[in-house]
Amino acid sequence: MPVILLCIGILIGISGAIPPEFLQGTDQLIKALVILLCFVIGMDMGKDQKLWDNIRTMGKRAFIIPVISLVGSILGGITVGLIADIPLAISTAASVGSGYYSLTTVLLKQLAGPEAATIGFISNLVRELLVMMAMPFFVRYFGRNGAVSIAGATAMDTSLPFIVRSAGKQMAIAAFVSGVLITVAMPALIPLCYRLF
Repeated sequence: MPVILLCIGILIGISGAIPPEFLQGTDQLIKALVILLCFVIGMDMGKDQKLWDNIRTMGKRAFIIPVISLVGSILGGITVGLIADIPLAISTAASVGSGYYSLTTVLLKQLAGPEAATIGFISNLVRELLVMMAMPFFVRYFGRNGAVSIAGATAMDTSLPFIVRSAGKQMAIAAFVSGVLITVAMPALIPLCYRLF
């Protein structure tokens, strides 16, 4: 669905059917919606006692997959940045977005402008789509934990059914917890990576 809406938006933009004045102020609207989204996710997580029970039950294991996922994302961002000649600040910040393309896009636009936001959006959207299409491959060659790690933030929602189908129901809790912890870290990690690199 996001890809279809993106394509429709591109076609409308190319056609010039909407005057530029109409789009003024959309940055503030998007920022407000992302802040509201983070707030609602936080409230939902706060009232979900089962989530916190699962995190407590998993103990230290709950943090291993998301930490490895984030380290891998940063290393991937460095590698792609060097190969594609993209500034490391942008490539690492985009990659640490971990499939969370909406938040990554908004934060990168604020930090570095529309070109960086586009890189963040496309790279994270492609990551999410690849996870959905290639999850059986990831499970086979990287193991169940590795596949959850590759899913990044999307492991808690859009990629969860694909993880369960390919890695088994026993990975559902680990995937959900990993996705939640990565999602919680995003608002801090994207600006941090941008400033560090």
